[in-house]
Amino acid sequence: MATSISFVGLSCFLLSLCLVCSLKEGYAFEEQRESHAESYLTHTFQVSSLFASSICNHSTKANERESTFRVVDKYGPCFQPSLHRSVVSPSLTDILRSDRARIYSIQARLSKNSGRRDHIVEPNSVRIPVKDGSAFKTPNYLVTVGLGTPKTDLSLVLDTGSRLTWTQCESCTICYKQSEPLFDPEESKSYVNIAKTDSVCDYVDHPVDGKYCSYVIGYGDGTSSLGYFSKETLTMSAEKIESFLFGCGTENKGTFGLEAGILGLNQEKASIVSQTAQKYKKIFSYCLPSLASSTGHLTFGSQTPAPANIKYTKLVAQKSPYYGLDLIGIGLRGTKLNIPESIFTTPGTIIDSGAVYTYLPPVAYTTFRDAFRVAMSAYPWIPGPTARIETCYDFSKSTSVTVPEISFFFKDGTVVGIPGKSSLVTENSKLSCLGFQEYYPNDKQSIIGNSVQRTMEVVYDIPGQRVGFAPNGCS
Repeated sequence: MATSISFVGLSCFLLSLCLVCSLKEGYAFEEQRESHAESYLTHTFQVSSLFASSICNHSTKANERESTFRVVDKYGPCFQPSLHRSVVSPSLTDILRSDRARIYSIQARLSKNSGRRDHIVEPNSVRIPVKDGSAFKTPNYLVTVGLGTPKTDLSLVLDTGSRLTWTQCESCTICYKQSEPLFDPEESKSYVNIAKTDSVCDYVDHPVDGKYCSYVIGYGDGTSSLGYFSKETLTMSAEKIESFLFGCGTENKGTFGLEAGILGLNQEKASIVSQTAQKYKKIFSYCLPSLASSTGHLTFGSQTPAPANIKYTKLVAQKSPYYGLDLIGIGLRGTKLNIPESIFTTPGTIIDSGAVYTYLPPVAYTTFRDAFRVAMSAYPWIPGPTARIETCYDFSKSTSVTVPEISFFFKDGTVVGIPGKSSLVTENSKLSCLGFQEYYPNDKQSIIGNSVQRTMEVVYDIPGQRVGFAPNGCS
């Protein structure tokens, strides 16, 4: 009996010991995971990496696929003539003003638009590197394409919100200063005027009576371009697009910088996306560079292999011809903030290559801003240049900065993490500000701007009705 009791006691002791060990091991595992998660969901970087270098940093990603060529910022260190020019990048106030004009145009267009998508099949692929457009006194990004035969190289704004590709043409009656020679249709063997009676003339607003088709396009700040809607050969690297529809601008006025025009990437019939549907199947992607001294790329067609670690979310048809997403929340360090989903879903969201800041509904913005400030309490907060640019920091006395990862939560369960550095818009060493804004009372949707998209491969798969996000698409 004594032996039996002793055996039972020993068994209980051993069982208790195992439970204690198990609990200790489990606690250690949880502690390690939490530590790993904390380090993964914050991003530490050198303060110096917020500023463009004097040395060109070509993206190696642009050479990974066929039909690739490299283009650079003509006023940055990747283009030698830039050494002889002095161009000042826009201030945060300038960027905000430009954003406002752009958003006004988007709102007006959405209020009366009805877009459609065509059915498409499997694609080829071609890539065009992208350069930072800030040196052109525009907060957008530029790609260089060839127009005509022989071709004239032109730097155009990459614009997912525009329905038309256009450029200034030689002998224009109203011209703004641009960095490259104007396109001269009389010097091109492949230029063709479009008759006013041609059905494609209905792709654009044509205000001028006459034998040939005209176009006019305007923007929210009063800027506009008017000219002839024409056909020409468009060259992207070694790829040529024959009979490409574009605007040959003869009257161009407003607040353009030194860029030669616009590359329209929305879903309407005159856009390059729709015009190349037979070849590239309405699939394209881009990676916006982090700095003016780096390059990114623009790719038409599907990619093989697909970008690593890509996450797709649903494309919302109701926002066509823009690119709508089902955003339902925003978070920090992987944790979704306590904001009702209806705050996001009622207005809806679009992703845009042209707006710099990301614009959120008032309640969402305030909650997010306050949480971001708490997470950044280790750094000196300073007032911004305007009342709307209100969450800014002076990093001039720091060598490195740790910023929380920002997450976008979508209705289909997709969660996309944004690198901490991409959440900041920087003007100088003493002024780095949160790249988010509260949208205006009359605005009709949230906008995911280009600053948070930097260095990510953003894939637009229109036949698949989805948009994908992959990290580390470029530097």
